[in-house]
Amino acid sequence: MSATHLQRRREPSQARGRERVRALLQATGELLEEVGYDALTTKAIAERADTSIGSFYQFFPNRDAAVAHLVDSYRAQIRKYLHSAVREQFKGTRAGITADWVGSVVDGLSALYASFPGFAGLWSGGVQDGPLRPHAEQLRAELLGSLEVLLGEAFPGVDPSHRHRCLLMVVETAKSVLTRCGTMDRDTGEMLREELKHMLALYMAAYFESGSSSRWSVADTAV
Repeated sequence: MSATHLQRRREPSQARGRERVRALLQATGELLEEVGYDALTTKAIAERADTSIGSFYQFFPNRDAAVAHLVDSYRAQIRKYLHSAVREQFKGTRAGITADWVGSVVDGLSALYASFPGFAGLWSGGVQDGPLRPHAEQLRAELLGSLEVLLGEAFPGVDPSHRHRCLLMVVETAKSVLTRCGTMDRDTGEMLREELKHMLALYMAAYFESGSSSRWSVADTAV
């Protein structure tokens, strides 16, 4: 599918237009969750957003463009969350990787993904195949890419190839274990989830040592 096919027709310049785009993207996500990609139509999106089909086409050329821009908004939320979570932990300190911090990030990302209509099952195996798979892979790539950049800034002494290998292993392990947790009874799933946090913390600590200096000062809080 070409980039032109997925481009928004125009960017809204007024608050009313931005609110309409927001409503259309929210409707797109809700319908993806309820009826799936195959049953998603531009007419249904417009009706759910309480606007006209003509209004939809003012901003998006087709349903695929709406889905693509929805995923872009989810990627932005992932970046924003990780910037906050990583920088708050490591700015102006010599703190290393801890189980508490890894646990908070795993829980925070899980809650964030659960708030993404259409992709709420990203870590529970709900988005593995079918037409939404490339979009789900974009979200996972955003997670890996953001972690690489942020931890590269926090621990500049770590070799980039080692950092990539570590974080790729972390993301793929988390994906596999959390997917498995979703198929277990609640108690077993929670136990496995807690063990995952400790395991990832120990593994990451071997790469990102507490003695490594951070580039961020206490005053550097930009996202």
